[in-house]
Amino acid sequence: MTTMIRIACAMALLAATPALAKKSAGKASAAAHPKAHAADARAVGELAGKFKWGMSPDEAQKVIAEGLHAKYAEMLKKEPDVYKQDQLRKDEGAEAQKVKDSYMKFDGVSPGTKEWATSIIQAEFAPRNDEAMMTLWEKDQRRFLFFWHDKLYKQYIAFNAEHPVFAGKSFDDFAKLIQNRYGPAEMKFQQLKTRDDMKLDHLEWPAAGEFQLFAIDQSEFYGNFCLVLFNPATARDVEKARTEHNTKPVRGNALIDAVTQQPKVGGDANENIVDQITGKSTKK
Repeated sequence: MTTMIRIACAMALLAATPALAKKSAGKASAAAHPKAHAADARAVGELAGKFKWGMSPDEAQKVIAEGLHAKYAEMLKKEPDVYKQDQLRKDEGAEAQKVKDSYMKFDGVSPGTKEWATSIIQAEFAPRNDEAMMTLWEKDQRRFLFFWHDKLYKQYIAFNAEHPVFAGKSFDDFAKLIQNRYGPAEMKFQQLKTRDDMKLDHLEWPAAGEFQLFAIDQSEFYGNFCLVLFNPATARDVEKARTEHNTKPVRGNALIDAVTQQPKVGGDANENIVDQITGKSTKK
């Protein structure tokens, strides 16, 4: 009977969720994923779309405009009504203008800098460091493009919390789903303020060349799960420049904390990542 009880206890421990565990259990859970490796290259390429590191804001806008034109061209083919065709053309122009208007430099002076400093991306930029951002509204998600010295180095994708795939899901659920697509990642835990417990905070995939991927839990305050794709070498340079200019994000940034501690390691703009994750997208 004693042996049976021990086996039952062991199985219960193995089944315990990593989202809420004692500090020692949190360390054990992280160590239990030694096979974490760089995110699947093909999946990362589809996530990045046609955006390339080092791309200027104007070049990014051109990629976005081309993607919008292709989308609306398909819609125009299926619309026989001349009036509605004209409206679609206006919608295309309005969408392209919305993206162009979203571009802003984080100079620390403009009202926009202060507004974004209390948003879902508040940890992703710092003022007075020649950083800038552009926003693209896609199906079921919002994509933020971050520039440093007018060169793209990071993409931040916030999923729509109301999407059926994510509605009512915990970050643990999201972690399992996202690893099915990008491969096993290392789990990072955060200590709870109210007690000596830990919760799953984000996932990290090791860097591979110019790409590294994080999955961030923003559900507590913003109700979103997010992916961050970035150039790790440039991210380290950005942080060095922030230190030199004595400027930091509003709150701690897990991405920057990680890349500054790591050794240096050498689609389409409107694709729906939710469909990619759930396996509904068309293979290319």
